[in-house]
Amino acid sequence: MKTRLFSALSFATVNYFLSKYESREKAKDLLRKFRIIARIISVDDLIIEKGLNSNFSDFEDSLQYFCALKGECNMILTRNPKYFKESELPIMTAQEYLVSIGRK
Repeated sequence: MKTRLFSALSFATVNYFLSKYESREKAKDLLRKFRIIARIISVDDLIIEKGLNSNFSDFEDSLQYFCALKGECNMILTRNPKYFKESELPIMTAQEYLVSIGRK
């Protein structure tokens, strides 16, 4: 299985959504499985500084974006592509990504 890059913030986001549908223990178990396939990109001082000085309307999105650049990612998956209008990286929703790899 191929390792994927995720910002550290992705784990908090995934936990937020899992906790709406699963018990706390089930959510943690799923996050542990997610961690197996993930390589985590840290949110450091430089990422925060870039986010604070960016034109992103949402600070968390700016952190995700600059983490993706730091990790040399080739795309960003998001529920809100409209928030990444100035992105140098391709932006896809999960559904668009699944279609692009022939999964849906």
